[in-house]
Amino acid sequence: MEDDQRTQEALFRHAILGEVLSRSLRRGELRPMLAELSEKPFEDYRGRPRRIALKTLEEWFYKYRKGGFDALKPRPRSDRGSSRILPPEIEQLVVDLKREDPGRSAPLILRELELAGRLAPGQASVSALQRLLRRRGLSGPKLEVDRPTRYRWEASMCGELWQADALHGPVLLHPATGRPQRVILFGLLDDRSRLIPYLEAGFGETEHRFLTVLYSAIARRGVVRRLLLDNHASFTGHDLRVLCAQLAIHIVHSRPGDAPSKGKIERFWSTLRSHVVDRLDLQKVTTLDELNLRLWSYVEGEYHCRPHASLAGKTPLEVWESDAENIRWVSDHSELEQAFYGEAERLARNDSTVQWRGVFYEVPPYLRGRKVRLRYSLLDPSRVSLIDANVETPLRVVNPIANAHRSRAASPPVSPHPTPQTGLNAAELLLERITRPSESRTADPAAEEIVETAGGDDHE
Repeated sequence: MEDDQRTQEALFRHAILGEVLSRSLRRGELRPMLAELSEKPFEDYRGRPRRIALKTLEEWFYKYRKGGFDALKPRPRSDRGSSRILPPEIEQLVVDLKREDPGRSAPLILRELELAGRLAPGQASVSALQRLLRRRGLSGPKLEVDRPTRYRWEASMCGELWQADALHGPVLLHPATGRPQRVILFGLLDDRSRLIPYLEAGFGETEHRFLTVLYSAIARRGVVRRLLLDNHASFTGHDLRVLCAQLAIHIVHSRPGDAPSKGKIERFWSTLRSHVVDRLDLQKVTTLDELNLRLWSYVEGEYHCRPHASLAGKTPLEVWESDAENIRWVSDHSELEQAFYGEAERLARNDSTVQWRGVFYEVPPYLRGRKVRLRYSLLDPSRVSLIDANVETPLRVVNPIANAHRSRAASPPVSPHPTPQTGLNAAELLLERITRPSESRTADPAAEEIVETAGGDDHE
């Protein structure tokens, strides 16, 4: 019997003896009163009808007179915490089996012990093993034996930490493909105020989509100092890491499979699903705009204005506004947009094209075979530029059909200096040497003079 049950039993006993305990009895009055109580039926705290024997009532009465209310509580077993059926060495073996493989259930452990001859068939029950595992904190089929300690925590100020996550929404018709596709909701939540900086439903769970949501959140609610993300590919990309480094945003990734570490946004997803997502009338909500309109109607009209128990009865909007001086607001939105650009190096092909994320763009012909620097927008994938000599030139997508009618004539290179004419040609010089050897020998008087001088020295 647990401690709460023992207290409930003591209250039941005290209620029966209440009239007897409250009166000042004279000699000979106690027994008739207890005998009268023994004839009455009572309903205990479990709703069970009970009759109490006279001797039991007398025992309860004298226990209370001697030890007070605590004396009415049933005494715990002297061997509490240990099993009457399982020997100590078998108890330890059961615990070791569970720790060795947390997926082992109590019925499986019992069966293994019987097959190994450590327990006789029918010697112990499954409930006995379950009670043992529960006492040792090892119950449950998905037990985490070495899970880390978890504490309740929150950020010290608004804008210090945002939690980000994605939620799978309803299935809508994708206008680009003409096929039904599941909608993905990206959202961010301020850890201190529980305010939603931004939320958007769209198709695809990609890094590009999250970056657009992050841009809108920063533009509306300032530059956050830290982001708590999971390990999905949309939260671990190169562009996101470079952007956060430029904006002085520290990225923190949760442990794989540790959803409770982002418990606040998980709780928000649960609330949003129960209030909006699961209540959608898909006969009326057929587009992303219609879905986002309903999401924001709930967030701005209900969620932000509703008092939260975890915020001491304040609303998320009240907490956010009270801490506005600590938020890193965006002063120049044009600079913010420039921060959402990335650069990459690619090799220009011999057909004057460069490939970027599966799309071919045209580059000037003189860059063929050279590595070029590309600048691209994180918010609009179609905006790609070439950086050459500190000059940024927008690139256009290759149109192979139009290029079929373009001229292939090579334009002469433009040079600031005229081409020098030396008059020397290897083929002509070799022919002249063979056909006119005498002329070729005297072609260079200086060389002939050197030969004669050398010959004269030998003659001497």
